[in-house]
This record gives sequence, structure tokens and C-alpha cells, in this order.
Amino acid sequence: MARLELFGVGMLGESKAIDAQRRINCYLAPQSDADRTRLALIGSPGLSIWSGSVSASPSRGMWAVNSLTTPLLFTVHAGTLYSVNNAGVVASVGSIGTTSGDVSMVDNGTELLLVDGAKGYAYNMVSPAGLNEITDGNFPAPKTCTWLDTYFIVNKTGSNQYNLSQNNTATTWPAININFTGSAPGALQAVQADHSILNLFGDVYTEFNQNAGTPDFPFAVIPGSSQEFGLAAAFSLCKYDNSLAGVFKNRMGEVNISRMEGFRLKKISTPELDYIINQYSTTADATAFGYMNGGHPMLQVTFPTAGVTWEYDGFSQKWGERQSTTNGRYWAKKFATFQGKRLVSDYQNGNIYQIDPTVYSDNGSPMPMEVWSKHIWNDDKYLVINKIQIDVQAGVGVATGQGENPQLMLEVSKDGGNTFTNVGWSSIGPVGEYTQRVIWRSLGRARDWVLKLRITDPVKRVITGASAEIVGGTF
Repeated sequence: MARLELFGVGMLGESKAIDAQRRINCYLAPQSDADRTRLALIGSPGLSIWSGSVSASPSRGMWAVNSLTTPLLFTVHAGTLYSVNNAGVVASVGSIGTTSGDVSMVDNGTELLLVDGAKGYAYNMVSPAGLNEITDGNFPAPKTCTWLDTYFIVNKTGSNQYNLSQNNTATTWPAININFTGSAPGALQAVQADHSILNLFGDVYTEFNQNAGTPDFPFAVIPGSSQEFGLAAAFSLCKYDNSLAGVFKNRMGEVNISRMEGFRLKKISTPELDYIINQYSTTADATAFGYMNGGHPMLQVTFPTAGVTWEYDGFSQKWGERQSTTNGRYWAKKFATFQGKRLVSDYQNGNIYQIDPTVYSDNGSPMPMEVWSKHIWNDDKYLVINKIQIDVQAGVGVATGQGENPQLMLEVSKDGGNTFTNVGWSSIGPVGEYTQRVIWRSLGRARDWVLKLRITDPVKRVITGASAEIVGGTF
């Protein structure tokens, strides 16, 4: 059999005739020393329950405060702010005036500020006295919040106004600390402090401020830094790999997924992905978060209306899809790092999960891993595949139950990835069967083959390559 470059780094975009490759619930792992392979496919980490249902409603926002004597995770469900300690004990902190929509939270080590698009609320975490609505007459209807250089900062919903609090308090907002962006007309979508810079993201412009120490208003625009791009989805903005990332748009009319490099954007979405997301009916409701996965900086972006989740790996610099058991958008929505644990909320209910690389399901529900191959073709000639072997990490079965004898399913397309036929299952080996080979024979003939591999058993998933006996071409 000849070695076959079955899996690559491409992805399905505008046309299957160009590239049919898909990666679902897995990521690419390029190897600097190609011992057995130069490019492996590894199954994505699963979700294990961390805190049972905090509420019947999904989380609208999560914020971890690890610096407290008793570290707390704050999470908003419907109209209630809850705290959860490291033992998973849930306590109600107080009520807010809205029951739906994303919320934004930030803290200064003593006070927590929560904004819900209409009002703001303050909570003293050191000397708790309940959650209190901010009643200062200068406080606007806030969309997002951040904290920098002793100031809480909010942007007014539907306006280019942003406000600074009085030093080190979330409840006092002086009139002198009100300012407006001036780079272009249009409302501010979000404010975010990063690397001691105040980032002010409009819908088609972005300004960058620094603390200039001026007496009337401490922050000033950094000369020459303003940019001609804006934020397409306010709650897609997130911390990612020592920077910021999100769903942005430019004045040429398309949205893309980018990360900040200084005052400029570095686009990380590919033309294929740009084509896909610009077909969605809306991208304004996109949400995103970043997390680390064994040295791979991951950015997970969900488009709720489209029902799709994409994930970018900053190590391989490639995209894949994340899907739930039912092939819809992935469960994870809000994210926080709490006491070394990577926690996510479930968009369907009040559960909070831990991202767990030792788990191969989502809270017990199957998490299918699926891979679509490159096109196998040769000058439009008929190719006969007599035998194909997929190289995997074998012998990963569990002791009992589903996955005791884990199976890999193969489907083949003989029309370039448009339709598929199920060939059958092949074992990847019960526990300890490390020499198990995964082979299918007599697949037939076609001019343009695409193969689809799928595994649903809750076991470790690693694919390292493929070999094949093919008549009619050279590989």
C-alpha cells in the first residue's frame, strides 16, 4: 500500500469542487519532528459537569474573581446574579431589572460592576451588602464595561458616549468623566481595556485611548491610532492569546474574524470562512471566548441565529467546526477561568461545565468527531480503491459500556463530496489492543473520491494518517 495524503489543512468554503475538507470536533496538530506523521488530527476536549444547574435559565454572563480570600465565580441567570465557590456552592447575590440578553461584568478587586444594557449594578465583594443598582444621575444606560487605572468604564447603549467612574468606586460617576468618540459617527459597541490601553470599538471605527493624566478628563486619544474597522458583534469581543479577538467588519462591507495586533487587525478567518459567515442572516449576535488546550490557543466563535460554532487553533492557524450531539451549534457559550479550571456555560440550560481533555463526551452525551478528506482524483480518470487503512491511536477502548470496542465509521463519496454512502464500521481496538489495524476493502471505483470518517464512542481520538491500494493513479 502507498502512503496517502488523505488529510490536509484546507476547508470547505464556496464550493466542494474546490475543497471538500471538514474537521468537526477535532483539531490539527502539526509535528515539528515528523516521527510518524507531519500532521495529526486530535479529538477536541469534552465537557464534564462542574456545577449542577445553577438556575433553569442559561447564563447571560460569567465572571471569575480569583483574587478574593474565598474566590468566587459570578454568573447571571434570568434576572438574578449568583455566586459559586470552588466547592460548587451556589448563592443568590441579588436581582437585576432585565431577564434576557448578554450582560457584561468587571471588578477592581473589591467591587463588582454588572451592566445589562439598561442599568448598572454594584456589589462589594469584600464587605457584602447586597447587589445595588447604580442611581448616580450621570450614569448612562450601559452596554459593556471594563476597568483600567482605577476607573470603571462603560459605554452608553446606542451612543458614542463613554463614562469613567470616580476612582476606585463603581457607584459614583462624575459629569466631568463623560466623553465621546470622534473618529466617525455611529454608536460604540464595546469598551475593553487591554495592555493598559482603552479600546473603544464603534460599528465602523475604533479608537484607542491612554491615561494622559490630564485634570479634566484623564484619557486621551493616542495620536494616529484610530482605525477604519468596527466591531460587528459586541459580545464576540474577548481576550485571546495575549490579545483581543472578535467578529469585526470594515467599510468594504464584509465581516471577518480577526485578532488585534497593536492598533491594527490581523484577519484570522480564511476566505472560505469569510464566504460562509457572510451568508448568515445576521452576525450581530455572535459570541466568542478564548481558552488554552495543551499549548493550542483556541478561539471559539458561535453564531446563534445560524446555529453554527467555529473554532480557531492559533498553533496550527486553522479552523474547524464544533458541534453538539445533534450536529447543531456547540453547547458552550460563556467562559471563565476559575481556580485553574476552564469553565463554560450551556446555552440551553443553567449548567456550568469544565473543559476536560480527559473526557470524550459532552456531559455524557456523544460528541461526534468527523473528518472529511481531500479529493482523491487523477485527471478525471477512474480510480479503484481496493483497500484503505486509517492510522489511529489504537487500543483506547474503555473497560465496560459504550466504547468497550470503539468503532470508526467510513462513508465514501464518489461524486466529489456531494453525496455519501455508508461503507461500515471498523474497530480501533478494545483497551490494550495497541496493534489493531483499521481497514476497509473493495470500495469500488470513481473519478472523484471524498472519504468521511466519524467516531462517536467516548474514547481518545487520534488519527495520524492513511495508506491505500489505488489502481488508476499515482499517490
